[in-house]
Amino acid sequence: MRQIAYCISLLLLAHVAMAQQVKELAIGKAFQIHSQALAEEREYWVSLPGSYENDEFYIGKHYPVLIVLDAAAHFQTVSSTVRAMSVNDEQIPEMIIVGIPNTNRQRDLTPATSAGFIRFLETELLPIIDKNYRTIPYRLLAGHSMGGLFATQCFLQQQTFNSYLVIDPTLRWNDNAIIREYETVLAKGTALKADIYIAQAANPFQDTTKADLRGEAFQKFVALLKQSNTGKLRYRHEYFPREDHYSTPTPAFYYGLLYLFEDYKFPLQTLARVSALDVARHYETFSKRCGVLPPGKLLDQAAQYLLQEKKTDTAIGIMKLNETYYPASSVPYYSLGRAFRAKGDTTDAIRYFKMSLQRNANNESAKKAIAELSKG
Repeated sequence: MRQIAYCISLLLLAHVAMAQQVKELAIGKAFQIHSQALAEEREYWVSLPGSYENDEFYIGKHYPVLIVLDAAAHFQTVSSTVRAMSVNDEQIPEMIIVGIPNTNRQRDLTPATSAGFIRFLETELLPIIDKNYRTIPYRLLAGHSMGGLFATQCFLQQQTFNSYLVIDPTLRWNDNAIIREYETVLAKGTALKADIYIAQAANPFQDTTKADLRGEAFQKFVALLKQSNTGKLRYRHEYFPREDHYSTPTPAFYYGLLYLFEDYKFPLQTLARVSALDVARHYETFSKRCGVLPPGKLLDQAAQYLLQEKKTDTAIGIMKLNETYYPASSVPYYSLGRAFRAKGDTTDAIRYFKMSLQRNANNESAKKAIAELSKG
């Protein structure tokens, strides 16, 4: 009996230990505001970038804002996708993601009755996000199905957003009313300047982009996009032959974000053949379009690789770009200290190690490097 009691005690202690180790993993927080535009309480969900707090590189960084419609269905998927693409490989920039759950979906997301919801976004929700978080004036709108119809309407009316992620939109709503609106926009000569990615799901019974009236609507819409392509409009239409209306959002979020932030990730395979000036010009063009700073961590990793390959001057040039892009971070200065030490330039190595310490007094590696170089 004693042995049984002892075993039970061990099991209970193990259970308590396991319980103490459990912690919640949250992807965001829910907030509520009263909307005068809609005369009701509205909830919105916010997911912040992993680097928003306590990141040694991206100190005080400001971020684009991605609005996700139909949040109950898509907020978690989008948040996870953005985090994987922006943190693991810096394919796209980190973003502040704002999800909006529905209260009256048809009222808010169809063109005939969506004016109040547009006012809610423009005059109530986005100002709150800008006030409470570090944002840049680059905004994206992502919508699927009826949410894609709403995003298309905002695109045609050039409503407050810079980019649109439109996933299998309900273009057939009200007998192709949105396409007729597009034809009117073209007839007026209105210039469409925003970027748009439009994903089309397959008809599972007829696997072709032109299948049925729905497929024809997509073809008409894409034809209108081609007519609008005056050089200021960037667009891509992508057809997913193996996905239906409900499975398309998952791959479309990935490929859509990759397109909208095309050129954010420098083509690393060319780094051995280009100069720091080429990299600077690349990101100057990108930043003019999106207002987003280059991926500093990725550039630092690339520079470290070039340093190992004995391409020291190119590595230093890229590190100096990071010094310009992220002057509050200690990392670019520490990297430059290492690069100049490798080059045999003790004076500049010590100078950059000291500048790194000015931004992070706890950098023991920089302290050790200064002590070693000072002895020499």
